[in-house]
Amino acid sequence: MPKKQNTNAQRAREAARRGTKYTHALRKAVADEATAGTRASSKPDDGFGGHEFEYEQVTDLFRCTECRVYEVAARDTDGPIKPCTGLIGYDGDTERVYLLLTENPALPYSHAGFLATSVRSTGIGRAPRFSWRDGKLLVESAPSVVAELAHRIGQITSPVDGRQVPAVSSIDHLTPEGGQAIIAANYAAYVAEYGEPA
Repeated sequence: MPKKQNTNAQRAREAARRGTKYTHALRKAVADEATAGTRASSKPDDGFGGHEFEYEQVTDLFRCTECRVYEVAARDTDGPIKPCTGLIGYDGDTERVYLLLTENPALPYSHAGFLATSVRSTGIGRAPRFSWRDGKLLVESAPSVVAELAHRIGQITSPVDGRQVPAVSSIDHLTPEGGQAIIAANYAAYVAEYGEPA
């Protein structure tokens, strides 16, 4: 017998069928429920174990865009949700480290989207939410592959006046705590400027 979904999960599933991201809709529903008289938690996990679930029409299930596990499998425990193991390229390494990329000032305009996409396409790194601010991009990886990721990022170039220039001027290695502190500061700056994210 299938497990009964709570009302928030049912609403999020319906929203996903209409094109909204499932995890976003479910987080919003949970936050709305939590803010009935109190302020929503700004913890990065929010009970999803680090997963980013999106609706997969072929299977009519929700799958994590990071580790590719289905939500039903991640939640098929008697305890809390199984944590996301990260990108497939992490080989199941659940420890995280960070790189702080400084955009090359020689570039005529911001390349934040280009950098984030280039990092993601390596399969061994990603830009988490609230990772971009003031010409710097925070990138998450696993200790076993971070050196390779830094090497690949160093080779990313962009054309300027007919010549290729490096997309980043520096790559700084950060501890997990250092990376989380930057995400928290970026989140606080975002909230100060735009308010709580929807």
